Amino acid sequence: MNKIILISATPLEHGGIKDIHGVPIFQTGIGKINSAMNMTNILTSYSGNTSYQNFERTDLVINFGSCGNLKNHKVGEVIEVGTVYNNIDVRPFAEYGCTPETPNCELKLSDSGIKCFTTDQIYDNTRTDYANKYLEMINTCDIVDMECYSLAYVCKQFGVDFKSYKWVSDDGNIDTWEENAAIGFQNFKNEFKSKHIKL
Repeated sequence: MNKIILISATPLEHGGIKDIHGVPIFQTGIGKINSAMNMTNILTSYSGNTSYQNFERTDLVINFGSCGNLKNHKVGEVIEVGTVYNNIDVRPFAEYGCTPETPNCELKLSDSGIKCFTTDQIYDNTRTDYANKYLEMINTCDIVDMECYSLAYVCKQFGVDFKSYKWVSDDGNIDTWEENAAIGFQNFKNEFKSKHIKL
């Protein structure tokens, strides 16, 4: 039987419950650094064994959580991420979104066609001080979040399958985040293990 775990950034996204249909939920914290560090710790110590070579293999990591809406998605809509992009700028050593000596500037997760932009900033559509390349990605992608790329990257390094399902919680107005996130999580629970989320 495949070993599956659920990954969320914060209990605020799911009310602090410990599992969905018996599949355990782990927290990684908010942002790329927290999520990468804690995803690594989870994959290497979930079985109680911290040896990278001998950890009990997790077959599939399913990330779920809220995202910012950059297109015309409805509040609470559950969206499977197709390709995730990183917000990093080390030009001229690499193109925007790429890290030197890292072959994958973006990571393909599924054939959904949904583009997710992972940043270390909460996107606020009332701000006017974002860099041009950042805004280009905002205009190109469907949704924005703060953990998907780093989680996907860590799982790729360990050879663990990774899926990400986001629900729309806001369109740049964070005042409605909490109530919208609750709607999205309920929708995610309803779809989990259904025809929409195939394990």
